[in-house]
Amino acid sequence: MTIDAPDFRRVIEAWPEGIVIVDARQADWPVIYVNPGYEALTGYSAGELIGRNLRFLQAEDRDQEVRHRLREHLQRGEPAQALLRNYRRDGTLFWNDMSIQPLKHQSGAVEHFVGYHRDAGDRLRQDPRLTRDADVRWPQSPAAAPRDDRLTGLFTLPYLEELLKRDWAIAQREQRSIAVFAIDIDALELYNTTFGRAAGDSSIRRIAHCIAACLRRASDVTGRSAGGSLIAFAPGITLEHARRLGGIMAERVRELRIHHPRSTVLRYMSISVGVSVAIPNPGQSPEDLLLAARRQLDLAKKAGRNQAA
Repeated sequence: MTIDAPDFRRVIEAWPEGIVIVDARQADWPVIYVNPGYEALTGYSAGELIGRNLRFLQAEDRDQEVRHRLREHLQRGEPAQALLRNYRRDGTLFWNDMSIQPLKHQSGAVEHFVGYHRDAGDRLRQDPRLTRDADVRWPQSPAAAPRDDRLTGLFTLPYLEELLKRDWAIAQREQRSIAVFAIDIDALELYNTTFGRAAGDSSIRRIAHCIAACLRRASDVTGRSAGGSLIAFAPGITLEHARRLGGIMAERVRELRIHHPRSTVLRYMSISVGVSVAIPNPGQSPEDLLLAARRQLDLAKKAGRNQAA
């Protein structure tokens, strides 16, 4: 596609979020332009996207009610907004928050659609219940459980467990993996005895936010179960990747250099991490995966703590 205004094109190509133009005059609405922001969002190059219908980004996850409503709006030549489950080139899930505008000829016929796309991760971290509007079938409404942990601002364990049930059902349907991390702060009671409960709570907050920062995708979830114990899960990653990520969590906590003179592990606060990964099958449940991660956590502690197992 040729754009006659070079300055306008530079603005589009420098825009951090995804912009796509499709040809509405052709039967399958192929892509004719994507900006670098959309390439970064999906992991696909422009050459891999141009000429294709963007439905391929839904992979086998086509049974999304919002997808059908979106198509109805576009067939009528109407603007539309939608929140869809899409999959990057590496297979990871992301929530595509899209706004689409028709571009019409002076005769009124729609010639092109312009789509504005962004990762909805920040929105969903604030309120994952938004995904109910995107055809997610919740096993039980998370609204029934308190959402926010007062100390850390992360999710509570009951709320996290309901989110895990949701993602478990999706992963079972798609035959994708889910990784669960069971995390304990090492020698927290000794730290509280030495510096007081307020200092211990402050350290829990710092460590919890450090761990949550290691899980950056929209689909990743972190919560606190009790005391210095945390639970996190990440869909769509391998066991090797998950163990590497668990090691990164331990390393990042060490880098906080929170002084702990009475720790038998090292002079600073540390964590132990248990990692478990499964592709759900009908004979398993999310509780089985949580239990396996806690068993791995026990192994990490027996091996000397300050590590992932």
